[in-house]
Amino acid sequence: MKQEFTAAERPEPNGKTVFAGFAALAAAAMLLFAPAAHAGGAGPTSPSDAVSFEEIPGSTIKRVILTTKAAERLGIETGKVEEKPIVLNQMVGGKVILPKENQPEPSGKLTNGQFGAFGQVVASMTPQPAAAPPTVPAAGEVWVHVTLSKGEWERIAQVAPARISQLATRDDLKSEVLALPSKMPPVQDMKRSMLSLYYVAPGKDHGLTLYQRVRVELQLTGSGEKRMVVPYSAVYYDGKGAPWVYVNPEPLVFERQRIEVERIVGDVAIVTDGPPTGTTVVTVGAALLYGAEVIYKR
Repeated sequence: MKQEFTAAERPEPNGKTVFAGFAALAAAAMLLFAPAAHAGGAGPTSPSDAVSFEEIPGSTIKRVILTTKAAERLGIETGKVEEKPIVLNQMVGGKVILPKENQPEPSGKLTNGQFGAFGQVVASMTPQPAAAPPTVPAAGEVWVHVTLSKGEWERIAQVAPARISQLATRDDLKSEVLALPSKMPPVQDMKRSMLSLYYVAPGKDHGLTLYQRVRVELQLTGSGEKRMVVPYSAVYYDGKGAPWVYVNPEPLVFERQRIEVERIVGDVAIVTDGPPTGTTVVTVGAALLYGAEVIYKR
């Protein structure tokens, strides 16, 4: 089963990362020493004309200070560290099936909040029990079947609706389709140790067809809570895969700070460690600042 998470994985050092680092170094050198496009025409003739550095107490990293023209050439743009409510989702594959009005009782079904494998009870599995009897399908309803691991089942918001969409290779559905949990307890697939779940797409105008393969977006627990985020464009990974941001405490002054990225959600990165909310960070030009820092730092 193909799965798509919105979580970010720390990149490992590889040729592509190293090549990108060299490219940033070269670009920074070219931009900082390019002839100035302004009256007078003369560009900087030495590193100190475009960039300088200050010691940061207690740190081996130096503060980068640019001239106004150097900042313009590097195309520096900034954003803010913020707190935002974040909706977490997991994308899985699903299949449209006929309604299951009378779901059978397989031997591996979740019983009393526990997972049974061939009659054996495993105490560590504690999903929520069914809150109501199975939904009785109405005319025109179809069901969407998905399979999850035990861990995935525990992480999803089990009473939240699922968002149904077409596969990437097909046209989008004409309207948004929200499918509701069937309220049937998950059923174990004995061969794969996976759980089968069913969601009900109500009505007759959902646009789904029988046995159609679809993408199913499941909401994870903890969704909607406020988290500290930075624009994903502000995150710079060094050659060892460590994530950083450049903070901008005052005009033309930049400091590289280490962050810890939990996951990427859309165009923001959720961070568990980093500069406080409200801090200005560089969103365009971070790689070039790093290039300038490495080339010219003394």
